[in-house]
Amino acid sequence: MLNYKFYIVWGLLMLPTFGAISAQPPLTKESIGLKSGVFSRRAVKFFDAGDNGHDCIWDFSNLEVSDEEQTVRQNLDSLGRIVVTDNKEIKYFITRGDSLLLIGDETPMIDISYSFPILRMKYPMALNDSVSKKFEGYGVYCGDHFYKQSGVISIVVDGFGNILLSKNDTLKNALRVYKLKSYSIAMDMDPSKIDSAKLKQVVEETYEWYIDGIERPVLESITSTSYSNMNPLGTTRYAYCNLTDDEVLNKKKASQNNSKDNNKLSSSDSLYNIIDYDVDIKDSSIGVTYNLSSKANITILLSNALGMIFEQKRFVQNAGSNYHVNFDISRLIPDVYILYINVNGKIYNEKFNKR
Repeated sequence: MLNYKFYIVWGLLMLPTFGAISAQPPLTKESIGLKSGVFSRRAVKFFDAGDNGHDCIWDFSNLEVSDEEQTVRQNLDSLGRIVVTDNKEIKYFITRGDSLLLIGDETPMIDISYSFPILRMKYPMALNDSVSKKFEGYGVYCGDHFYKQSGVISIVVDGFGNILLSKNDTLKNALRVYKLKSYSIAMDMDPSKIDSAKLKQVVEETYEWYIDGIERPVLESITSTSYSNMNPLGTTRYAYCNLTDDEVLNKKKASQNNSKDNNKLSSSDSLYNIIDYDVDIKDSSIGVTYNLSSKANITILLSNALGMIFEQKRFVQNAGSNYHVNFDISRLIPDVYILYINVNGKIYNEKFNKR
C-alpha cells in the first residue's frame, strides 16, 4: 500500500503553475508540529544547501538517495513528552507556549537531560523570522563520565522558493529553515570537577526544507564539527529525504550508481576545495580575503572555547576574486578564539590569540 504522504506530494506536484511563486503560509504548530506516528526516511548523499532569500530555485534533481528506508517513530508518553526514536537515538520533546523544546537525548554513548531545553522550533515562523535561545544540560557519557553541555541555538527562516526533484517534478512554495547550534562539552569522572574540566566545542549547522501539507522537513542536511581545546577533531556530514515513495524518488535512487552504503551517502570527505583564503589578524580586527573558483554557500563564525558566537556572516557568492570580510574584535577580552569557515559543507578553521 502506498504511503499516504505520496498522495499529498503527488497532488502538490500536479498543481498548475502560473510562472510566479505564490505566498507560503508561515510554519505553524498545526502544519509542522511533531505528531504521533511511524515515518520513513532515506539517507541522502550530502549536498550543497544552495541559495537563500526569496524566489529561490533549489535544484536537487541529482541527489543520490539510498534504497534502504529508515524508520522514525513519534509517540506521546505518559509524562506528556513527545518521544522520537530513530536508528541513532531517542529524543524527548515538550511543547511549551509557542515553542517546541528538546528536554532529553539518549544515544549508545550519552544520556543527557536539559535543565534549560534546546529550542527545536518556535511557532509561527515566516520568511526572515529568527529566534535565539541558550541551553544547558547534564548527563552521563559511557556510563561513568559526568557530562555537561551548554551553548546557544539560533533559528532563522532564510529561504523561500521551489525544489526541483527532477525535470518534471517540482515542490512549490518551500520554506527553508537554518539552525546554528554552537556549544561546549565538559566531562569528568568527578561531578564536582565538571566546571573546571577541559572543554570540547561543537558547531552544528542544519538546513530543513518544508512544504505545506507535510509536517516533516522534506529534506534536511546537517554539518557538525568538533574541537578539542579549540583544535579541530573532525566533521560529520549527513542528510535525509523524508519523501520515501518510489513513485517520487525512483529517478534518484543511489542504486542506479550501484551504491547502497548509507555511510558513503552520509560522509562527503571528498568535498571540493573551491576557496583560497588569507587571514589578517590585528589588535582590533580580523580580515579574511578569499577567492572562489565556483559559486559557494559560505558561513563564517567567530567563537570562543565556551561555544559562544560573537559574530556570524552568511552569504551566497559567485566565483570571483578578492572577496573580503572583516570582524571587529576590539571589544573581545584577551583569550583564544576560533574562526570557523564553512564553504559548501567543507570546513576550515583558524585558531588565534587575542592579546
